[in-house]
Amino acid sequence: MRAVELFAGWGGFTSGAKAAGVEIVWAGNHWKLACDVYAANHNGITPVCQDLRQADWSSLPDHELLLAAPACQGHSSASRPRRRRYHDAMRATAWAVVDCAEVTMPRAFVVENVTDFRTWKLYPLWLEALRALGYAVSENIVRASYLGVPQRRDRLFVVGTRKRRPIRIEIPEVEEPAFGPCIDWDAPGWRPITEAKPGARVRIDAARARWKRSLVQHVTGHRGISLDEPIRTITAKDQWIVVDGRRYRPLTPRELARGMGFPEEYSWPEGLPRWATIRGFGNAVCPPVGTEVVTQVAEAA
Repeated sequence: MRAVELFAGWGGFTSGAKAAGVEIVWAGNHWKLACDVYAANHNGITPVCQDLRQADWSSLPDHELLLAAPACQGHSSASRPRRRRYHDAMRATAWAVVDCAEVTMPRAFVVENVTDFRTWKLYPLWLEALRALGYAVSENIVRASYLGVPQRRDRLFVVGTRKRRPIRIEIPEVEEPAFGPCIDWDAPGWRPITEAKPGARVRIDAARARWKRSLVQHVTGHRGISLDEPIRTITAKDQWIVVDGRRYRPLTPRELARGMGFPEEYSWPEGLPRWATIRGFGNAVCPPVGTEVVTQVAEAA
């Protein structure tokens, strides 16, 4: 099966699809840094770098599957208290999926987003537009940790096929993997906890009261997570630290990549700003999740 990917970002969806035996024949994204990382890790595929709301879909190569992960920033509950034009523009990217599907009419599509995507006031109309094109559509919530990813990350996968009945993604509930093996204890950047800011110190002390080693998120009221559990959602913000006794440090980009399920050989340019790397991984599709979803869709479509 041949596929194209919209909003390809860091390439997590592509990695998952390729592992499922799908050939990616075209990819596009608006962020130049993401396009560079994608191209470096997926030989032979150079993403088209442009605003996909202005794309000429008639120029795409033949394909049977459309993959897309439109911007989630405007849908996340974290953005609701501060609605602004930037978020309105982010939400509007979802319509590129409808435009592309109308022009290319693939056999199937898979759209990934945060679960809050369903609270968008235009979401019912967006779904109806895809159904009007002749697709049977299903909504599927998939937890990454049930597929071996050491992160308890819930995401919505909207699946459409030209079958009479919608495809439902079946995910078995399995024992969730621990995040602990992702940690490189020899990595640099450790600081004594006495140097932490007061608010962070409260969260660190709450975690230290229960575990010698733990994960702590820079969120008010967070009380830490055992390293025997999956990390909670890795976001596009630099929020996670690891605590080891009387010291702590931010998680490294490689540790976050492991928490997303990216392979060890996945790379990014030296000197890339930390914020950009964290944003790239936090917005990505977990490759093992992409593999399972795409496998089921390809088999049923």
